[in-house]
Amino acid sequence: MTDEMVDAPETAETDQALSRALTRALRGTPGVVDVFDAHPVVEAAVTLVAEGLELAEPTGLVDVDRSGGLLSVAAHVATDVAVPTPQTLARAADVVRQTVAELDAGADEVVVSVTARLVEAPLEAAPPAE
Repeated sequence: MTDEMVDAPETAETDQALSRALTRALRGTPGVVDVFDAHPVVEAAVTLVAEGLELAEPTGLVDVDRSGGLLSVAAHVATDVAVPTPQTLARAADVVRQTVAELDAGADEVVVSVTARLVEAPLEAAPPAE
């Protein structure tokens, strides 16, 4: 058994904690309304079903993947229509990088991808009919 195989469960647990920490950090970013699951739709659906059957550990919404010394982080956020989306995405990417650095995630290189869905402002209720 290789050291990599021995460390795999610990790394997975650490990556889940990192994903949850990144989700919290992104939710506190100005212009970010929410964080969506960044995993591919089919993978997210299968994971949700497995969690319902208690077959898998819950994962975070932010996708964290390691390969060698590379840490790849993908996040999918909802942005506020009142804040320019490019600025929000830049802030979100900075928050991811800063959080990874603060948590000393153990990567030689970090690649960050943040995508967005624009969330329209909620419609105001129509005035009551007279």
